[in-house]
Amino acid sequence: MQERVQKFLSQAGITSRRKAEEFIKSGQVSINGRKAKLGDKVDPDKDEVKVYGKVVKPAAQFIYLALNKPRGYVVSKSDPRRRKTVFELLPEELRGKVWNIGRLDFDTEGLLILTNDGDLTQKLAHPKYEHDKEYEVATQELPSESQLELLRGGVEIATGLTYPAEVKMRDGKIRITIHEGKKRQIRRMLAAVGLTVANLKRIRINKLKLPDSLPSGQYAKIRREDIL
Repeated sequence: MQERVQKFLSQAGITSRRKAEEFIKSGQVSINGRKAKLGDKVDPDKDEVKVYGKVVKPAAQFIYLALNKPRGYVVSKSDPRRRKTVFELLPEELRGKVWNIGRLDFDTEGLLILTNDGDLTQKLAHPKYEHDKEYEVATQELPSESQLELLRGGVEIATGLTYPAEVKMRDGKIRITIHEGKKRQIRRMLAAVGLTVANLKRIRINKLKLPDSLPSGQYAKIRREDIL
């Protein structure tokens, strides 16, 4: 069965679908000896696809991991400042097989999904799907009801007005659910209403909750249906 070449590349574990499109545009992808273009389709059982001259084989098996990211790690396969990366928390045989869906900043902890499933990456990362992301926030100041109400209605940050958020208090911490993914969004939202983040932890992505039993710095194998 034929499928778009960028989907084939992402499902083969080469890269995300968006990055695959960049490879195609730059002329680094070929199908049966000719340069591929966006919109081309391939039959994985019949066509030979190459990236940078190397033949791409269909993925034998998809991998889905939930990682409890600690503070003090960057979400990247390498870092020019030589900081620790989340991929160092995985065994060597997995590091080159998966990529992260979305990011958490250096000082944020909690749930991070790693996979080699390009279709899942597209569905979770693209803004049009509006999947929930829930965070637990400890603040230096005690939040007032008026501050929480401002967060619920949307606040103005440097990139514009945020969408309304689901906000509640539990055990002295703010639980906030958004479906956007702007850089450092939660911290900037809290700052906009006069609150300082002491600790920020992502506890849910769509259906998938961070397991209470998963220690910081550890990962667990999950299923696609645990997420979507």
